[in-house]
Amino acid sequence: MRPSAHRARAGFTLVEVAVTLIIVGITLLWVLEGLNRAKMTAAHTHNSKLAAELAMQTLAEIESGLYWEDIDEHGMSGNYAEEGYESFGYEVVLGDDTFPDAMPEEGESYDTFVAKREEEEEALRDSDSTTDDEDEEVVEEAYERVKIRVTFPKTTEERPEVILERWIPWKQVYGEEEKEDAGKSAGPAGGAG
Repeated sequence: MRPSAHRARAGFTLVEVAVTLIIVGITLLWVLEGLNRAKMTAAHTHNSKLAAELAMQTLAEIESGLYWEDIDEHGMSGNYAEEGYESFGYEVVLGDDTFPDAMPEEGESYDTFVAKREEEEEALRDSDSTTDDEDEEVVEEAYERVKIRVTFPKTTEERPEVILERWIPWKQVYGEEEKEDAGKSAGPAGGAG
């Protein structure tokens, strides 16, 4: 008898080891790709939240009158380097203006005060219909539509921006002086017509 014929198989063949290594390698690639995708999605979510907070802060500063000198008829722009976010930039437009490279698509903008403004307008219309125009004159405060877009570094296929909109009283956007100047220049022309 030959001793090699009766011996039991003691280990794996080279082909079995190679197939196992290929399967483990492909599985590790899938896991790493999933982890990387999750990491990029988390970064995008974090940046979106931070951009929304920075946009609300800027809108509050506009509403408080901090940017009276900086806002012109085209709006203003800048970045958040002073706050420690150099890669976050913003653009502000006023009225019905749009952002220069905006591609409006349904559901992409995030409007903060549209519903509240619509409710106020409906309440104003209801109060106008219930009161006599001769007895009571309703004076509507002038509001300016302020839109801000905050952009941040791109980490996913989604657009790296957050857009907010708010209706702010005119005098808080432009200051008292400009509103008074506009009223004085419109006054004589309106009386002459």
